Amino acid sequence: MSNKKSMLLYLTFFYVLTELTIYVSFMTGDINGSLKITTITWLKYSSVLLCLLYSVIVFILLQEKDTLILAAALFFTGLSDYFLLFTNSFTFGMLSFSIVQLIYLLRLWYLDRGAVLIYRSLLNLLLWAGALTILKLLGIMNENTELSDKLLLYVASFYFVTILHNVIRSFIHMNKCKSSKSIIFSLGMFLFIFCDINVGIYNLEGFIAIDQEIFHKLYQFAEVAMWMFYLPAQVCIALSGSIESVSKVNLTKK
Repeated sequence: MSNKKSMLLYLTFFYVLTELTIYVSFMTGDINGSLKITTITWLKYSSVLLCLLYSVIVFILLQEKDTLILAAALFFTGLSDYFLLFTNSFTFGMLSFSIVQLIYLLRLWYLDRGAVLIYRSLLNLLLWAGALTILKLLGIMNENTELSDKLLLYVASFYFVTILHNVIRSFIHMNKCKSSKSIIFSLGMFLFIFCDINVGIYNLEGFIAIDQEIFHKLYQFAEVAMWMFYLPAQVCIALSGSIESVSKVNLTKK
């Protein structure tokens, strides 16, 4: 077991260093346009696939249920990013991301030990119903909304309330457990929702009339900020499955 954990330590170091290199590369390209868009896109997607690969190896080494749940979530994350980066199937991408958040809802229930999953699921549905009501009251979704846009709004609103629910739950769990796993996971979820806020800002004009002169700089920032927050979020989430084991290796070597 000690050999596996030592291997995990070196693997984690290589993983973080590689992700940092990719991150600096595509962020530099996003900011100053030094790379082709296709190159930036592939760098971004490869960084997500690396998170998945790392989580799978962690599961193989540790053989824990939590790492299996995490690997499943990152598999659907990779699927979601494929739809959003390489296709126009935004609804399928958001649907897949909704599955990711449902898996994280399951993970938080598993980590909390004894929490009622049905209660949390019902609460999530109530939040979704509230979000849909707000969209209708604001006139964003009405009888004139096209079916494709309406379906996207249904899925996107479900996704957003679920990630918001998970962010809150992750901080409650962190406050209760105060472990390295809970801290880095809640940080990852916090960065995740910051990314989504910028995605929402960037796509807002598709549903609401906005004065471009006022929001032009905000759009420009949001375009860069999406991945500025997104990859660190995924790296933190992936590391949450191994951080405790890695920390134990460090302690025994001091």
